Amino acid sequence: MKRLKHQVNKVGKAAGRKSSAKLAFVGLVALSVALPQGAAFAEEVAASSTSTTTVVVDSGNAGTGSSKSGNRAADPSKAKITKELAIAKVREWFPALEAATVSQVDYGVNNVYPAPSNQDVWTIQWQVEVGNGSYGFSSQVDAITGDLIHTYISFPREGNKSYYPPKITREQALEKARAFIAKVVPSLSVDEVKESDSMFYSDAQTLFGPVNYNFNFSILKNGLPSGFESINITITGDGEVTQFSRPGEKLDYPSSIPTVSKADAEKKLREEFQVELGYVPLYKNGAISDWVLAWGPASDATQPINALTGYKINSEGEEITATKVTYSDVPMGTKLFQPRTSTTELTSDEAAKLVEQIVFIPEGRKLSYPNLGKDYQNPERKTWRLRWEEERQNMAGPFYFPAQTSATVDALTGQILEFQIESYNYGEPREPLAPPSGAAKLNYDQAKQRALEWVNQLYPQASRDLKLMERGETWSRLSNGEQYRFELNRYVNDIPVLSGGVSITVDAYGRLFFYSINRGEVPAKMPDGKAVTVTAEQALKSYLDNYELELQYSQIGGYTIDNTYVEPKVYLVYSPQSKEASKAYQVLNAVTGKWVTTFEDLRTEQMGGNVEPKDLKGHWAEADLKTLIQYRILEPDDQGNLKPDESITVGEWFTYAVKAANPYYTGYVQASSTAAKAGIPVDHPYYQVMSYAAELGWIDTIDPSQLDKVLTREQLAVLLTSIVKYDRLANFYEKDVLNPQFSDAEKITRPGEVAIAVRLGLLQGQNGKFNPQRPVTKAEAASILMRLVKLQGKTDQAIGLE
Repeated sequence: MKRLKHQVNKVGKAAGRKSSAKLAFVGLVALSVALPQGAAFAEEVAASSTSTTTVVVDSGNAGTGSSKSGNRAADPSKAKITKELAIAKVREWFPALEAATVSQVDYGVNNVYPAPSNQDVWTIQWQVEVGNGSYGFSSQVDAITGDLIHTYISFPREGNKSYYPPKITREQALEKARAFIAKVVPSLSVDEVKESDSMFYSDAQTLFGPVNYNFNFSILKNGLPSGFESINITITGDGEVTQFSRPGEKLDYPSSIPTVSKADAEKKLREEFQVELGYVPLYKNGAISDWVLAWGPASDATQPINALTGYKINSEGEEITATKVTYSDVPMGTKLFQPRTSTTELTSDEAAKLVEQIVFIPEGRKLSYPNLGKDYQNPERKTWRLRWEEERQNMAGPFYFPAQTSATVDALTGQILEFQIESYNYGEPREPLAPPSGAAKLNYDQAKQRALEWVNQLYPQASRDLKLMERGETWSRLSNGEQYRFELNRYVNDIPVLSGGVSITVDAYGRLFFYSINRGEVPAKMPDGKAVTVTAEQALKSYLDNYELELQYSQIGGYTIDNTYVEPKVYLVYSPQSKEASKAYQVLNAVTGKWVTTFEDLRTEQMGGNVEPKDLKGHWAEADLKTLIQYRILEPDDQGNLKPDESITVGEWFTYAVKAANPYYTGYVQASSTAAKAGIPVDHPYYQVMSYAAELGWIDTIDPSQLDKVLTREQLAVLLTSIVKYDRLANFYEKDVLNPQFSDAEKITRPGEVAIAVRLGLLQGQNGKFNPQRPVTKAEAASILMRLVKLQGKTDQAIGLE
């Protein structure tokens, strides 16, 4: 049976594009998932997102066939590069594959649906034996040009390697990346490849684990930048290339000569550009850390302008003729959502019955594989993921997608959070659902009324918290003419909340076809609109002063929206770009008038970060403190001071160490259904830090009251021993082992841990004493953390996660 894995295509496209900030205050679901977060969080987002999805089928030798986009089948007779040469090339490019075996080679791309347009590709499956384990991954080589398309070396190396300091600098790695591209993509000239300043492709380094340098290169076509075609490459601190990818599609590019002048396009941008006041979430470590009342671009304000027609283009390839979205209240319905009052979670059968009683499930579909897990948007909530699937039949052909309906239900309140009547509408179009007996088709106004009734029935306090975004019948009616879509936005204090809305689609008979809410927590208290000091006119001028138009190529399509596949097509566009890279992902604070970074994890050198604190120069730990600032583990306060000699708490030490292990630990904890709680309440400030520390095996449980206490040197010795996994060894050491070294050995209550920390060089004595109860300063913590980083490869077990 084929395994299905979902990938959010918009994330990749947003990442690979030199893009202006798409911070419109409507249609915001895509923005909320396009975040550079940890792998676990990204996987959860991908599994739950319904906006843009590509299906990847791990199918072995499933064959290719043609897709709905009209792509031809693979024809090996057209190959100019033989299978043997393709394999030899990849082995030459990646020396780590010397011991790898080729388990399978296919002509064409047979694990993606819809299939890409370029089927003249050798897909090589590799297998590597490491210890008792086996690792498999693939490479793709263009069978016509011999260009490398994709390889990701994902298997672990033998032994516990030393990673820090790296053998090569980032500048040296960049030169290696350029040389590697010239070797593996001979069809491109040097002039066609340019390093991109995309903020999403930052190094995102962790102090623990291998050093990786990530680079993104844009590709020029006809002398113009391609806003979607790029090369991503990863080089380790040892100088090894471990990952290379570029789009395998071969799309037709229009002429580079626009028929609309840049002056006319700029005039259109300025005439139609609007700003809107709203609450904007600020992200840190992959999760919302705060909210700000800000001015941001309104709907469609920053969409690209077709350089051949002069109209803006939306994500479906349609030209935007309406320039303004209006809002209307949601009238209270007769059926209102009533949450369950029970403190006992629903069973899978109860959750399924609840859904079946409210919405229409097509005949012949049965409940299968119900799953109870943590809600990735809200770690306090558990949800049932339900699927009703038809019996598997007519399985001829390379791909088979059984018709299925899906829903996500809050396991406690019974609220339906997501629903899709057709979860996978791929392959040949299915027969439309039979109309209800005696039912008449609804017109646009009737469909809108029915959608609002559904929202009242499914969303708590809908008439109080939501407003309908009126986009008109042309936008609302889907291309098949049988469904209507609508969007509603969340409001607090009569001000819209960014990424806080509802998407809903009903069919021509009023049946619910699609429903999804952004279910992240929104604080009950937000800044009042009376606090605004920046006027709309001032904000509009600030944004317009920040933007300039760039003539470039842009791809629309290659993904699915509202269960309809959008054919990929290349357009020549004028794309709004930020004049200052630091403002590309910032919004204008409506209270202070300052630009605020929305994603704090972006490349700090581009965001104006890494400003040296005022009180750091000449300090004995200056170098170590600077390194921790570079990795965003430490940050100066609002006055620009770091206060290096200030004592730290137990919780602060754990925060430093966890950030060193994974800067995106917050997203990991939110997405993980198994993350340990370490005995910390969910609403505790250190909940996520301590949960991740427990996940790493650094602690089992901890008394929350200890986290705000000053950290002593002896306590730090205990924690360091746990991090290097020498807890049991510590039990063999007695107090007398310290007597010859420290005159105050009798004051040490954990001699085993102190002995290990000292022998490993992590802690040192001072004037013949250990001073077990002396508080640890921020500078000492930085120095000790860097010693721990340099210790990697010298202990029996890896430090942090591999």
